[in-house]
Amino acid sequence: MRARRGAVIAALALVAFWALPGGLAEAGEPETGEQARYRVSYGPAHLADLSLEVRCLEGARAQGRLFAKSRGMASQVHPFRVQLDTLREEGGAALRAQTFIEERGEPRRYRSRFVREPRVRTEWEFRGVTRREQARLPGHGHDLLSWMLRLREEVAGQGELQGRRRFVVWDGWKLVYLDVTPGRVEERWTEVGALRAQRFALSRTFLNHEAEQAPRPAGQSVQALGAIWIELAPRALPVEMAFEAPIGEVRIEVQAHQGQGCHPAGDSRRAGRD
Repeated sequence: MRARRGAVIAALALVAFWALPGGLAEAGEPETGEQARYRVSYGPAHLADLSLEVRCLEGARAQGRLFAKSRGMASQVHPFRVQLDTLREEGGAALRAQTFIEERGEPRRYRSRFVREPRVRTEWEFRGVTRREQARLPGHGHDLLSWMLRLREEVAGQGELQGRRRFVVWDGWKLVYLDVTPGRVEERWTEVGALRAQRFALSRTFLNHEAEQAPRPAGQSVQALGAIWIELAPRALPVEMAFEAPIGEVRIEVQAHQGQGCHPAGDSRRAGRD
């Protein structure tokens, strides 16, 4: 059961949507934003719910947040909560990020700050112990949320995408290349209607990381993660995700959506370079 629970939590982390609770926002109320709900399932089993909020802040910044909570049998066997926060520049990479995970009432938290060198500084809190770490990055860094927001901006500005995107992603404890490969355009039937969406295959390569040495591949092969479908429309709604886990295929599907996101019109100059 531990392996299954770990697979579910890993899938939720890889989803990299946005969270409702928490507080990374800076001064100034958002002028626009959006909210959505997603269902996480394994076959007919309802494993968890995801809540989404994206806020558009002053100074061309956007705040993304995700809150995931176990449901049904998952909450009885191994209850968990996952909260992901990001603050980022529109059209760019992450500025700050936070990951909070609570399993059976035991919390741990990771706070990261990205600087332009490029480098990331992280503070970990677990079982009353606080640790700090620095790591050099091979390019502009993203967290578990900001890469998704950047991909949405590209789809909103360009429509159907061509050519692989590579993101440098730091989740608070691991550094990876996340490769996003555009695929076919499909019609997906959802709770919010029939949506025309593009499929993107996701894969990652783990990187060794140190404070002063350049990151390098960890010697492991490329790992396929699954796929995400992004709506081909100005709102570029993440429609669905599918991940292969030890328990089988875990799916995340949109259930409701309102509002609009923070997509700069026509901003395609930095595509694939974050």
